[in-house]
Amino acid sequence: MDRPTAPTDWRLDHVNLQASDGSVLQRLFVDVMGLRPGRRPPFPFPGQWLYGDGERAPVHVVGGRGDDIDAVRLGHVAFRTDRPAAGVVDALRRAGLPFEATTVPGDGEVQLFVPLPGGLLIELDAPAH
Repeated sequence: MDRPTAPTDWRLDHVNLQASDGSVLQRLFVDVMGLRPGRRPPFPFPGQWLYGDGERAPVHVVGGRGDDIDAVRLGHVAFRTDRPAAGVVDALRRAGLPFEATTVPGDGEVQLFVPLPGGLLIELDAPAH
C-alpha cells in the first residue's frame, strides 16, 4: 500500500457521544472541564455541541439510542481536512472502503461516515468545494 510522503492535513475534530440522559456529560464536560454549549447546525435530531477556547466544538452530544437511560456510548470520532470532499470520496473508493455521505444543514460541509470492523464509526469532514 502506498503511503503518503508529505505530512497529512487531517486533524482530530471531535468525538460524538450518545446519551439518553446528558446530565453526567453536563457535569463532566461543563461543570468540571469548563466546556460551554454553543452553536449547532439544525440537525433533525436532538443534541448539543460543547466548545472550549477555540472555534470548534471538540464534544458533540446527541440523544442516546436504546433502553439504558444511564448509558453513554461513543457514536463516532471525527477528523477534518481542507481538501475538497470529492478528493476524499475518490480516496475512499480507491481504498475500497464503504462510506455514507451527508451534508451539514446550513453549512454545506460534507460528512463522510466510514464504518470500521468491530463497530467503530469514523467521520471525515471536508469542504464541499
